[in-house]
Amino acid sequence: MRIHIEGTNAEIAYTLSKIRTILPVGRISPITPIRRRPHTWRVIVDTAPQRAECRWAR
Repeated sequence: MRIHIEGTNAEIAYTLSKIRTILPVGRISPITPIRRRPHTWRVIVDTAPQRAECRWAR
């Protein structure tokens, strides 16, 4: 799943820390500025699928 985040540096850092506590993060794109909006940045986060716990039948 891809998540697009836009905001200031502080907002992006806070949101990424909260997402990483809930979902396993696979990749974070480089932070790029949004040209028409001052002090606003964009980042794309790719989340990895949940790891399946394998329990062997005994």
